[in-house]
This record gives sequence, structure tokens and C-alpha cells, in this order.
Amino acid sequence: MVTDFLSRRAIKIPLDSQSKPAVLTELVDLLCNVYDLDMKGEIIEAVLEREELMSTGVGYGIAIPHAKLDSINSSKLVGGITASGIDFDSVDMQPAKIFFLLVSPRNGSGDHVRILSGLSRILHSPEVREEVINSTSAEEIITILKRHDE
Repeated sequence: MVTDFLSRRAIKIPLDSQSKPAVLTELVDLLCNVYDLDMKGEIIEAVLEREELMSTGVGYGIAIPHAKLDSINSSKLVGGITASGIDFDSVDMQPAKIFFLLVSPRNGSGDHVRILSGLSRILHSPEVREEVINSTSAEEIITILKRHDE
């Protein structure tokens, strides 16, 4: 399910960013590039608005920033890895190393919820998280996720 929304081009290893605002911008840039979207400002604004409600740093080195927009017609997902970790205001106060950015249409929550829960389920395993963090290619990450995706 999750890997249906993720292509090799949609994963960046390593991310260049060293801060929360920079990694959000880098992921939005990747999203706009991969999906040929001309709405960077709108997406960043929606993601930052969501972050103000509560950090999407879910802990265990994972952050899944996400937002819903009226101008998106289908769910779009990108990811990135950084070995050094970035302070993302995570619930466990640990730096995030695994990032997935999800944007979805405001009027449809089915895929949005399925993707978020699928990522959470897959990355719940410490072994899977370690494999993902140590990956050296997008293909490797997709293979790992597919192995655990339902």
C-alpha cells in the first residue's frame, strides 16, 4: 500500500538539511519536482500549519510531516534519510533520521490515513528502522518497505 505511492525518484539519500525548517523545505522541493507541482508555497504553508498544531516527529527517529490541501487531487509521498539526525521537536525528544512527507486532498482521507498508518506500522520495528537508516539507495528503501508492506 505505502510503496504504491513511492517511487525511486521520490526518495532522497542523504538529505542535505540540518534543521527542521530546512528539511521541510527540502522535502517540499522534492515533492514538487517529482510530481511536477507548481505550488511550493502553498504546500509549505499547509505543512507548517500542521506542525504548529503538533509536531509530526513521531519518535524513534521518524518524522512524517503531512498536510491536506484543496488543490491536490491525489495523495503524494516523498521520503528522505539523514544519518546525522535533525531536531524535529519529536515526542521522544530524539533527532529524526527517517522522513516521509505526505500531502493529500482535503476532501478524501482514505489514502491519507492508510499511508500514515502503513508507515507507522512498517517503521514500528527497530530492525526495519535500522535497515532504512543504513540504506544507501532509494531502491534499497523501497525493497525494505515492500517486504513489510501489506
